[in-house]
Amino acid sequence: MIALVDKSLRMKSHVDFTNYFSDINQLLNESLLQYRFIFINGNEDGIPLKLSYEMLEKLWTFVEQGGTVYGELINCEDFPSSRLFGFKQDFAMTYRRLEKLTVARENPFCEKGGLLEWQGPFLTGFTFDTERILDIGHFKETHRTETQGNYPGIVVKKHGKGKAVFSAFSFLGNEQNWTLRPNWLWNKVVKWLQIDYEMPIKKIDQVIQLSNKIDMEETLEKGMNWFLSSGILPKEDGSHGIYENVHSIRSNISEDFRPDCHAHSAMLFYLYGEYKGDSKWIERSANLINYLFEEGYQDTDPTSVTYGFWKWFHSPKRKPDQMFSDDNGWVALVLLYLYRKTGNTEYKNRGLLTAYALLDTQNKNGLRPECIREQELMEKGKGYFQQSAEASMNPHFEAIVHAAFIQAYYVSKDEKFLQVAHQGTLTLLDNKEDLKFMYSKTAGYSRFLLSLAQVYDVTKDAAIHKGLYEAIEYLSQKQHELGGIEESDNPNPERYGMEDTGVFRFNGEGIADQLYTNNFLIMNAWEAWKATGDPAVQKLHDNLARFISNIQITSPRKEFDGGWMRSFDLEHSEYFGNNGDTGWGAYVIESGWTNAIILSGLLLKVMDQSLLILDKEET
Repeated sequence: MIALVDKSLRMKSHVDFTNYFSDINQLLNESLLQYRFIFINGNEDGIPLKLSYEMLEKLWTFVEQGGTVYGELINCEDFPSSRLFGFKQDFAMTYRRLEKLTVARENPFCEKGGLLEWQGPFLTGFTFDTERILDIGHFKETHRTETQGNYPGIVVKKHGKGKAVFSAFSFLGNEQNWTLRPNWLWNKVVKWLQIDYEMPIKKIDQVIQLSNKIDMEETLEKGMNWFLSSGILPKEDGSHGIYENVHSIRSNISEDFRPDCHAHSAMLFYLYGEYKGDSKWIERSANLINYLFEEGYQDTDPTSVTYGFWKWFHSPKRKPDQMFSDDNGWVALVLLYLYRKTGNTEYKNRGLLTAYALLDTQNKNGLRPECIREQELMEKGKGYFQQSAEASMNPHFEAIVHAAFIQAYYVSKDEKFLQVAHQGTLTLLDNKEDLKFMYSKTAGYSRFLLSLAQVYDVTKDAAIHKGLYEAIEYLSQKQHELGGIEESDNPNPERYGMEDTGVFRFNGEGIADQLYTNNFLIMNAWEAWKATGDPAVQKLHDNLARFISNIQITSPRKEFDGGWMRSFDLEHSEYFGNNGDTGWGAYVIESGWTNAIILSGLLLKVMDQSLLILDKEET
């Protein structure tokens, strides 16, 4: 017989038990020797359960006579409990931040040093006379470490004929069991505990599964349903805007508003409405844009130094302060693109307002800083940036501005936009050794491909053509057999634990990024195909589209179902990566940057359009 003591009921789906108790004191009147195993979930609303001395006496006798007790997050500050479980607690319960778990010793089931994740509380302390199963520590590596942990995670202490197993973290009682990652390695640990320690626990089912389908229509429908079902829209018609993301760590909706996410989503909603002939989606698109207008995200004061620029989030400050090049570039591009689609003159006027604000702060080489502050503009003026050689040299920021200038050229016929986009793209190509990348070279080149494709499409410049194919060749070399681009060439592997970092550290880790690489590439490789008509480029895109469709999430959780998380493990076919980005981690689902961009890229493909060619008749 197997007893389970768990007031929260969270362990019920993970333990093969016969008798359930909601209160540990119910065992005081039980003969414990009738049981082979006793499982105790000590996490009671964030407070570790403190066992009475009488209960500890009964448990001690139970294990000495051959029973096994499993305790999770039990208070082990005193001598009797710490000697029973072999774990002496030294501080109050805390919560995981960037800590990971590592397999503490050799075993027949999983390699020593393998790294695992969880989310939730844990206890710190030290052990004595125990076997260490898992350890907790600060590990920067992605899959495996040679470093020992700082604290015990799961330990086993033998008593007479039996044993006590203790987990210092939320394992079987984890309320977010999808955070036990990677699933394949956790189930090897489960197998180890089942076989070597005869623990009657169950395999951990995946909450985040893959759709594994190639039907593009199903992918589109499921993805669009995510916007309606996940909670990402405060109001279904889009009139209250759209939230930024499902948070990587908390797994809930981050209720932040950003203009670029609105622009991405508005573009998607319009395209889907056009594709399906559904006016509701076109209305949602307009509502998202109108929300930005009505909430004053853009500076429309002609006397202001930030005239035409956008706040990058819903800031209480009246004027924009940090004017990121990519954020403003995206809003300008989408407004001008949607003007070309709809004829809405407010889109044209506001889009050109931003395009000229960017143009007026572009330097003589056609480049710009990644971000300009309001105070800088007030003190230095726009002329400073025009004459300055300062530039980000990062395609992440530069390429989208150049693509926005192409849209501005199409709308305004102002040759300056084309000239600056052309010059800036050439400057980047002429100085490839000075290019800077934020997350990876693969991410940077995926972004660069958009401006390369579009500038070439308009100018037919041979140098741009050469650079375009260099980018395509590089990305093609990194394409995994599943179709996704494997992250490569991290510019700073030591940035783990900071904001804006990669989800891998070194080449060969088999990680695909759907926030900065494959998401944009599903659109940008399509633009490259439309610009070149090259079957090799089409093959790159077709394989990527197959990959993207296959890894779309199927899940009972509405926040996940139909979306794409940032980091995917290509070797084990599950969502997993190095979760060291404190801002946009491995498991974030972005409304705009990921889901909207991916689905827009797929829609352009099925509609045979591009950002430059508005309908297939134009070809």
